[in-house]
Amino acid sequence: MNQANTEEIVMGPHRYRNNQKMIPGSESAWKVASENGMMGIKVRSLGSQNRLLDIERDHEFVNMCSCSYLGLNSHPLVIQGGIEALKSETISGLAMAECRIRLGSMFELEESLSEHFGVKVLPAVTCSALTAAILPVLGSGHITNTDPLVVVFDKYAHFSMNFIKPIVADETLVLTCEHNDMNYLEDICKKYSRVAYVCDGVYSVGGGANITALLQLQEKYGLFLYIVDSHALSTQGIKGEGYAMSRMPELNEQTIIVASIAKAFGSTGGIAMLGSDKHYDFLYRTGPLGWSQSLRTASIGTTLGSLKVHKSPELAKLQLQLKQNIELFDSQIITPQTGNGLHIKVVEVGEQEKAVYLSKALYEQGFYCSAVFFPIVPKGKAGIRLMLRGDMPTQLVQKFIDTLKTLTTEMQTP
Repeated sequence: MNQANTEEIVMGPHRYRNNQKMIPGSESAWKVASENGMMGIKVRSLGSQNRLLDIERDHEFVNMCSCSYLGLNSHPLVIQGGIEALKSETISGLAMAECRIRLGSMFELEESLSEHFGVKVLPAVTCSALTAAILPVLGSGHITNTDPLVVVFDKYAHFSMNFIKPIVADETLVLTCEHNDMNYLEDICKKYSRVAYVCDGVYSVGGGANITALLQLQEKYGLFLYIVDSHALSTQGIKGEGYAMSRMPELNEQTIIVASIAKAFGSTGGIAMLGSDKHYDFLYRTGPLGWSQSLRTASIGTTLGSLKVHKSPELAKLQLQLKQNIELFDSQIITPQTGNGLHIKVVEVGEQEKAVYLSKALYEQGFYCSAVFFPIVPKGKAGIRLMLRGDMPTQLVQKFIDTLKTLTTEMQTP
Protein backbone atom coordinates (compact mmCIF):
# COMPACT_ATOMS: atom_id res chain seq x y z
CA MET A 1 0.00 0.00 0.00
CA ASN A 2 1.26 3.46 -0.88
CA GLN A 3 2.52 5.34 2.18
CA ALA A 4 0.81 8.51 0.95
CA ASN A 5 -2.54 6.76 1.24
CA THR A 6 -1.97 5.66 4.83
CA GLU A 7 -0.29 8.78 6.19
CA GLU A 8 -2.42 10.65 8.72
CA ILE A 9 -3.55 14.11 7.66
CA VAL A 10 -2.09 16.63 10.07
CA MET A 11 -4.26 19.67 10.68
CA GLY A 12 -4.27 22.31 13.37
CA PRO A 13 -7.29 23.07 15.54
CA HIS A 14 -7.75 26.48 13.81
CA ARG A 15 -8.95 28.14 16.98
CA TYR A 16 -7.35 31.50 16.26
CA ARG A 17 -6.27 31.39 12.62
CA ASN A 18 -7.04 29.32 9.54
CA ASN A 19 -4.58 29.54 6.65
CA GLN A 20 -6.36 26.67 4.89
CA LYS A 21 -9.35 28.96 4.44
CA MET A 22 -7.85 32.43 4.28
CA ILE A 23 -4.96 31.95 1.85
CA PRO A 24 -6.89 30.40 -1.08
CA GLY A 25 -9.55 33.10 -0.74
CA SER A 26 -7.05 35.95 -0.80
CA GLU A 27 -4.61 34.51 -3.35
CA SER A 28 -7.27 34.44 -6.07
CA ALA A 29 -7.83 38.17 -5.60
CA TRP A 30 -4.11 38.95 -5.51
CA LYS A 31 -3.79 37.03 -8.78
CA VAL A 32 -6.40 39.25 -10.47
CA ALA A 33 -4.62 42.38 -9.21
CA SER A 34 -1.27 41.11 -10.46
CA GLU A 35 -2.63 40.17 -13.88
CA ASN A 36 -3.94 43.72 -14.24
CA GLY A 37 -0.57 45.27 -13.48
CA MET A 38 -1.57 46.60 -10.06
CA MET A 39 1.13 44.73 -8.14
CA GLY A 40 4.90 45.15 -8.04
CA ILE A 41 4.95 48.58 -9.70
CA LYS A 42 8.56 49.83 -9.95
CA VAL A 43 8.78 53.56 -9.22
CA ARG A 44 11.11 56.49 -8.72
CA SER A 45 10.16 59.40 -6.50
CA LEU A 46 10.00 62.78 -8.22
CA GLY A 47 10.26 64.65 -4.94
CA SER A 48 7.25 63.44 -2.99
CA GLN A 49 4.49 60.84 -2.87
CA ASN A 50 2.37 63.23 -4.94
CA ARG A 51 4.73 62.62 -7.87
CA LEU A 52 5.91 59.08 -8.54
CA LEU A 53 7.15 57.74 -11.86
CA ASP A 54 6.34 54.22 -13.04
CA ILE A 55 9.76 53.43 -14.46
CA GLU A 56 8.68 50.62 -16.76
CA ARG A 57 5.63 52.41 -18.18
CA ASP A 58 7.00 55.97 -18.02
CA HIS A 59 3.78 56.95 -16.27
CA GLU A 60 3.58 59.67 -13.60
CA PHE A 61 0.99 59.26 -10.85
CA VAL A 62 -0.10 60.28 -7.35
CA ASN A 63 0.06 57.69 -4.60
CA MET A 64 -3.33 57.70 -2.86
CA CYS A 65 -2.39 54.76 -0.61
CA SER A 66 0.55 56.18 1.28
CA CYS A 67 0.23 56.02 5.06
CA SER A 68 2.54 59.03 5.38
CA TYR A 69 -0.55 61.12 6.05
CA LEU A 70 1.28 64.42 6.46
CA GLY A 71 4.01 63.89 3.87
CA LEU A 72 6.78 63.95 6.47
CA ASN A 73 8.55 61.03 4.79
CA SER A 74 10.07 63.56 2.37
CA HIS A 75 10.36 66.53 4.74
CA PRO A 76 13.83 68.13 4.66
CA LEU A 77 14.19 68.03 8.46
CA VAL A 78 13.38 64.32 8.52
CA ILE A 79 15.79 63.44 5.71
CA GLN A 80 18.54 65.62 7.15
CA GLY A 81 18.04 64.07 10.58
CA GLY A 82 18.88 60.64 9.20
CA ILE A 83 21.97 61.92 7.43
CA GLU A 84 23.26 63.76 10.50
CA ALA A 85 22.73 60.74 12.76
CA LEU A 86 24.74 58.48 10.46
CA LYS A 87 27.55 61.02 10.21
CA SER A 88 27.61 61.56 13.97
CA GLU A 89 27.49 57.89 15.05
CA THR A 90 29.48 56.58 12.03
CA ILE A 91 27.76 53.22 12.32
CA SER A 92 24.49 51.93 10.85
CA GLY A 93 23.55 50.29 14.16
CA LEU A 94 24.93 48.19 17.00
CA ALA A 95 23.12 45.01 15.89
CA MET A 96 22.49 43.81 19.42
CA ALA A 97 19.87 43.90 22.14
CA GLU A 98 19.45 47.54 23.15
CA CYS A 99 18.74 46.62 26.77
CA ARG A 100 22.48 45.83 27.00
CA ILE A 101 24.09 48.65 25.01
CA ARG A 102 22.54 51.44 23.01
CA LEU A 103 23.82 54.49 21.23
CA GLY A 104 23.80 57.87 22.90
CA SER A 105 21.47 59.11 20.19
CA MET A 106 19.01 56.38 21.18
CA PHE A 107 18.95 57.65 24.76
CA GLU A 108 18.40 61.14 23.33
CA LEU A 109 15.52 59.83 21.25
CA GLU A 110 13.83 58.12 24.22
CA GLU A 111 14.09 61.26 26.31
CA SER A 112 12.88 63.52 23.49
CA LEU A 113 9.86 61.33 22.68
CA SER A 114 8.92 61.00 26.36
CA GLU A 115 9.22 64.75 26.90
CA HIS A 116 7.17 65.53 23.81
CA PHE A 117 4.27 63.17 24.52
CA GLY A 118 4.36 63.63 28.30
CA VAL A 119 4.57 59.88 29.04
CA LYS A 120 7.30 57.27 29.11
CA VAL A 121 7.97 56.16 25.52
CA LEU A 122 9.64 52.91 24.49
CA PRO A 123 10.94 52.89 20.87
CA ALA A 124 11.46 49.69 18.90
CA VAL A 125 12.38 48.47 15.42
CA THR A 126 8.69 48.02 14.50
CA CYS A 127 5.24 48.43 15.97
CA SER A 128 4.70 44.70 15.34
CA ALA A 129 7.74 43.81 17.45
CA LEU A 130 6.26 45.83 20.32
CA THR A 131 2.96 43.99 20.04
CA ALA A 132 4.69 40.60 19.91
CA ALA A 133 6.64 41.49 23.03
CA ILE A 134 3.89 43.11 25.09
CA LEU A 135 0.69 41.15 24.47
CA PRO A 136 1.91 37.76 25.78
CA VAL A 137 3.17 39.27 29.06
CA LEU A 138 0.04 41.38 29.34
CA GLY A 139 -2.09 38.24 29.03
CA SER A 140 0.03 36.35 31.57
CA GLY A 141 -0.40 39.16 34.12
CA HIS A 142 3.20 40.36 34.18
CA ILE A 143 2.28 43.92 33.19
CA THR A 144 -0.39 44.24 35.87
CA ASN A 145 1.42 42.07 38.47
CA THR A 146 -1.68 39.89 38.80
CA ASP A 147 -2.90 36.50 37.72
CA PRO A 148 -3.57 36.21 33.95
CA LEU A 149 -6.07 38.52 32.25
CA VAL A 150 -8.80 37.48 29.84
CA VAL A 151 -7.74 39.13 26.57
CA VAL A 152 -10.51 40.28 24.23
CA PHE A 153 -9.57 41.17 20.65
CA ASP A 154 -11.79 43.42 18.57
CA LYS A 155 -12.81 41.53 15.43
CA TYR A 156 -11.27 44.25 13.25
CA ALA A 157 -8.01 44.48 15.20
CA HIS A 158 -5.09 44.73 12.80
CA PHE A 159 -3.37 41.57 11.57
CA SER A 160 -0.25 42.47 13.54
CA MET A 161 -2.28 41.95 16.71
CA ASN A 162 -4.38 39.00 15.54
CA PHE A 163 -1.16 37.29 14.49
CA ILE A 164 -0.18 37.04 18.17
CA LYS A 165 -3.49 35.47 19.30
CA PRO A 166 -2.22 31.86 19.45
CA ILE A 167 0.76 32.93 21.58
CA VAL A 168 -1.42 34.90 23.98
CA ALA A 169 -3.87 31.98 24.08
CA ASP A 170 -1.08 29.78 25.41
CA GLU A 171 -1.01 32.07 28.46
CA THR A 172 -4.65 32.86 29.08
CA LEU A 173 -8.22 32.86 27.73
CA VAL A 174 -8.51 34.72 24.42
CA LEU A 175 -11.86 35.94 23.10
CA THR A 176 -12.96 37.90 20.03
CA CYS A 177 -15.79 40.42 20.06
CA GLU A 178 -17.69 42.01 17.21
CA HIS A 179 -16.33 45.37 16.13
CA ASN A 180 -16.80 48.04 18.82
CA ASP A 181 -19.31 45.82 20.67
CA MET A 182 -19.26 47.52 24.06
CA ASN A 183 -22.19 45.49 25.39
CA TYR A 184 -20.32 42.23 24.83
CA LEU A 185 -17.18 43.70 26.35
CA GLU A 186 -19.07 44.82 29.46
CA ASP A 187 -20.57 41.35 29.86
CA ILE A 188 -17.04 39.91 29.82
CA CYS A 189 -15.93 42.48 32.41
CA LYS A 190 -18.84 41.41 34.64
CA LYS A 191 -17.93 37.75 34.26
CA TYR A 192 -14.16 38.03 34.79
CA SER A 193 -12.31 40.23 37.27
CA ARG A 194 -9.29 40.91 35.02
CA VAL A 195 -9.89 41.80 31.36
CA ALA A 196 -7.77 43.43 28.66
CA TYR A 197 -9.16 44.78 25.39
CA VAL A 198 -7.03 44.84 22.24
CA CYS A 199 -8.04 47.20 19.45
CA ASP A 200 -6.96 49.88 16.98
CA GLY A 201 -7.39 53.59 17.60
CA VAL A 202 -8.11 54.22 13.93
CA TYR A 203 -8.70 51.08 11.91
CA SER A 204 -6.90 50.35 8.65
CA VAL A 205 -10.22 49.90 6.83
CA GLY A 206 -11.73 53.04 8.34
CA GLY A 207 -13.45 54.09 11.53
CA GLY A 208 -12.20 54.42 15.08
CA ALA A 209 -12.48 52.92 18.54
CA ASN A 210 -15.18 54.07 20.94
CA ILE A 211 -12.74 55.70 23.35
CA THR A 212 -15.43 57.27 25.53
CA ALA A 213 -17.16 53.94 26.16
CA LEU A 214 -13.83 52.18 26.73
CA LEU A 215 -12.81 54.71 29.38
CA GLN A 216 -16.14 54.23 31.11
CA LEU A 217 -15.61 50.47 31.22
CA GLN A 218 -12.08 51.04 32.46
CA GLU A 219 -13.28 53.24 35.30
CA LYS A 220 -16.09 50.84 36.23
CA TYR A 221 -14.30 47.49 35.91
CA GLY A 222 -10.57 48.23 35.70
CA LEU A 223 -10.45 47.21 32.03
CA PHE A 224 -6.92 47.25 30.64
CA LEU A 225 -6.64 48.94 27.22
CA TYR A 226 -4.08 47.97 24.62
CA ILE A 227 -4.57 50.28 21.64
CA VAL A 228 -2.57 50.36 18.42
CA ASP A 229 -2.95 53.88 17.03
CA SER A 230 -0.58 53.64 14.06
CA HIS A 231 -3.00 55.25 11.60
CA ALA A 232 -3.61 58.34 13.74
CA LEU A 233 -0.28 59.22 15.34
CA SER A 234 0.71 62.75 14.22
CA THR A 235 -2.59 63.38 12.41
CA GLN A 236 -4.54 64.26 15.56
CA GLY A 237 -3.80 65.99 18.83
CA ILE A 238 -1.95 69.22 19.55
CA LYS A 239 1.32 67.32 19.82
CA GLY A 240 0.35 64.72 17.25
CA GLU A 241 -0.38 62.22 20.03
CA GLY A 242 -3.05 60.48 17.98
CA TYR A 243 -6.73 59.55 18.02
CA ALA A 244 -6.81 57.64 21.31
CA MET A 245 -4.53 59.69 23.52
CA SER A 246 -6.01 63.01 22.38
CA ARG A 247 -9.39 61.77 23.67
CA MET A 248 -8.08 60.76 27.09
CA PRO A 249 -7.64 63.05 30.10
CA GLU A 250 -4.43 61.16 30.83
CA LEU A 251 -2.66 57.95 29.94
CA ASN A 252 -3.13 55.88 33.09
CA GLU A 253 -1.34 52.73 34.24
CA GLN A 254 -4.18 50.57 32.84
CA THR A 255 -3.44 51.72 29.28
CA ILE A 256 -0.73 51.17 26.70
CA ILE A 257 -0.82 52.87 23.30
CA VAL A 258 1.42 51.48 20.58
CA ALA A 259 1.97 53.17 17.24
CA SER A 260 4.06 52.98 14.12
CA ILE A 261 6.33 55.93 13.45
CA ALA A 262 6.65 54.76 9.84
CA LYS A 263 3.31 56.28 8.82
CA ALA A 264 2.30 59.91 9.42
CA PHE A 265 5.29 60.44 11.71
CA GLY A 266 7.49 60.08 8.64
CA SER A 267 10.28 57.92 10.09
CA THR A 268 10.49 54.16 10.61
CA GLY A 269 10.02 51.98 13.67
CA GLY A 270 7.43 51.90 16.43
CA ILE A 271 6.78 53.37 19.87
CA ALA A 272 4.90 52.23 22.96
CA MET A 273 3.46 55.02 25.11
CA LEU A 274 3.24 53.67 28.64
CA GLY A 275 0.74 54.88 31.22
CA SER A 276 3.21 53.70 33.85
CA ASP A 277 6.99 53.54 33.51
CA LYS A 278 7.49 50.90 36.20
CA HIS A 279 7.68 48.13 33.59
CA TYR A 280 9.86 50.08 31.17
CA ASP A 281 13.07 48.14 31.81
CA PHE A 282 11.21 44.80 31.88
CA LEU A 283 9.60 45.46 28.50
CA TYR A 284 12.92 46.57 27.00
CA ARG A 285 14.27 43.03 27.42
CA THR A 286 11.03 41.13 26.69
CA GLY A 287 10.48 38.92 23.65
CA PRO A 288 11.47 40.49 20.32
CA LEU A 289 12.61 43.67 22.07
CA GLY A 290 15.45 41.67 23.64
CA TRP A 291 16.71 40.42 20.29
CA SER A 292 19.42 42.02 18.14
CA GLN A 293 17.03 43.85 15.81
CA SER A 294 17.60 47.32 17.21
CA LEU A 295 16.38 50.60 15.78
CA ARG A 296 18.90 51.62 13.13
CA THR A 297 20.92 54.81 13.38
CA ALA A 298 19.25 56.46 10.38
CA SER A 299 15.84 55.73 11.91
CA ILE A 300 16.89 57.38 15.16
CA GLY A 301 17.92 60.46 13.19
CA THR A 302 14.79 60.68 11.04
CA THR A 303 12.63 60.33 14.16
CA LEU A 304 14.50 63.17 15.88
CA GLY A 305 14.05 65.19 12.68
CA SER A 306 10.32 64.54 12.68
CA LEU A 307 10.11 65.64 16.30
CA LYS A 308 11.40 69.05 15.19
CA VAL A 309 8.42 69.32 12.83
CA HIS A 310 6.06 68.15 15.58
CA LYS A 311 7.31 70.93 17.84
CA SER A 312 6.78 73.58 15.16
CA PRO A 313 3.65 75.41 13.88
CA GLU A 314 3.92 73.36 10.68
CA LEU A 315 2.29 70.35 12.35
CA ALA A 316 -0.96 72.24 12.93
CA LYS A 317 -0.95 73.53 9.34
CA LEU A 318 -0.58 70.02 7.92
CA GLN A 319 -3.27 68.69 10.25
CA LEU A 320 -5.61 71.49 9.13
CA GLN A 321 -5.01 70.74 5.44
CA LEU A 322 -5.73 67.07 6.11
CA LYS A 323 -8.96 67.99 7.91
CA GLN A 324 -10.04 70.19 5.00
CA ASN A 325 -9.25 67.45 2.49
CA ILE A 326 -11.37 64.98 4.48
CA GLU A 327 -14.29 67.40 4.58
CA LEU A 328 -14.00 68.08 0.85
CA PHE A 329 -13.99 64.38 0.02
CA ASP A 330 -16.89 63.56 2.35
CA SER A 331 -18.98 66.36 0.86
CA GLN A 332 -18.88 64.72 -2.57
CA ILE A 333 -18.22 60.98 -2.16
CA ILE A 334 -20.33 58.78 0.12
CA THR A 335 -18.51 55.91 1.84
CA PRO A 336 -19.14 53.91 5.03
CA GLN A 337 -16.67 56.30 6.67
CA THR A 338 -18.38 59.54 5.60
CA GLY A 339 -18.61 62.03 8.45
CA ASN A 340 -16.27 60.29 10.88
CA GLY A 341 -13.57 62.92 10.39
CA LEU A 342 -10.93 60.31 9.57
CA HIS A 343 -8.64 60.04 6.58
CA ILE A 344 -9.01 56.37 5.52
CA LYS A 345 -11.85 55.73 3.07
CA VAL A 346 -13.12 52.60 1.34
CA VAL A 347 -15.21 53.07 -1.81
CA GLU A 348 -17.16 49.82 -2.05
CA VAL A 349 -18.02 48.29 -5.43
CA GLY A 350 -18.94 44.74 -4.33
CA GLU A 351 -16.96 42.24 -6.40
CA GLN A 352 -13.18 41.90 -6.37
CA GLU A 353 -12.97 42.06 -10.18
CA LYS A 354 -14.78 45.44 -10.14
CA ALA A 355 -12.45 46.66 -7.41
CA VAL A 356 -9.38 45.77 -9.46
CA TYR A 357 -10.93 47.34 -12.57
CA LEU A 358 -11.57 50.61 -10.73
CA SER A 359 -8.06 50.56 -9.27
CA LYS A 360 -6.56 50.07 -12.74
CA ALA A 361 -8.76 52.76 -14.33
CA LEU A 362 -7.78 55.28 -11.65
CA TYR A 363 -4.13 54.42 -12.14
CA GLU A 364 -4.38 55.10 -15.85
CA GLN A 365 -5.76 58.54 -14.94
CA GLY A 366 -2.80 59.24 -12.64
CA PHE A 367 -3.99 58.02 -9.22
CA TYR A 368 -2.94 54.80 -7.48
CA CYS A 369 -5.57 53.35 -5.13
CA SER A 370 -5.27 49.78 -3.90
CA ALA A 371 -8.07 47.32 -4.48
CA VAL A 372 -9.14 45.74 -1.19
CA PHE A 373 -10.93 42.44 -0.94
CA PHE A 374 -11.39 39.45 1.37
CA PRO A 375 -9.86 38.92 3.90
CA ILE A 376 -8.97 42.63 4.21
CA VAL A 377 -12.69 43.44 3.99
CA PRO A 378 -15.71 41.11 4.23
CA LYS A 379 -16.79 39.13 1.18
CA GLY A 380 -19.04 41.15 -1.12
CA LYS A 381 -17.62 44.48 0.08
CA ALA A 382 -14.56 44.74 -2.16
CA GLY A 383 -13.57 48.20 -3.28
CA ILE A 384 -10.70 50.65 -3.33
CA ARG A 385 -9.02 52.01 -0.24
CA LEU A 386 -7.55 55.48 -0.25
CA MET A 387 -5.74 57.62 2.27
CA LEU A 388 -6.25 61.37 2.27
CA ARG A 389 -3.21 63.36 3.33
CA GLY A 390 -2.18 66.76 4.62
CA ASP A 391 0.51 67.22 1.95
CA MET A 392 -2.09 67.12 -0.85
CA PRO A 393 -3.20 70.52 -2.18
CA THR A 394 -6.96 71.11 -2.32
CA GLN A 395 -6.89 71.25 -6.13
CA LEU A 396 -5.29 67.82 -6.33
CA VAL A 397 -7.92 66.29 -4.03
CA GLN A 398 -10.69 67.82 -6.14
CA LYS A 399 -9.14 66.43 -9.31
CA PHE A 400 -9.09 62.98 -7.75
CA ILE A 401 -12.72 63.31 -6.66
CA ASP A 402 -13.80 64.33 -10.17
CA THR A 403 -11.90 61.39 -11.68
CA LEU A 404 -13.40 58.93 -9.20
CA LYS A 405 -16.92 60.23 -9.85
CA THR A 406 -16.53 59.82 -13.60
CA LEU A 407 -15.17 56.29 -13.38
CA THR A 408 -17.71 55.01 -10.85
CA THR A 409 -20.54 56.47 -12.96
CA GLU A 410 -19.19 54.67 -16.03
CA MET A 411 -19.05 51.40 -14.06
CA GLN A 412 -22.71 51.73 -13.11
CA THR A 413 -23.83 52.48 -16.66
CA PRO A 414 -25.24 49.36 -18.39
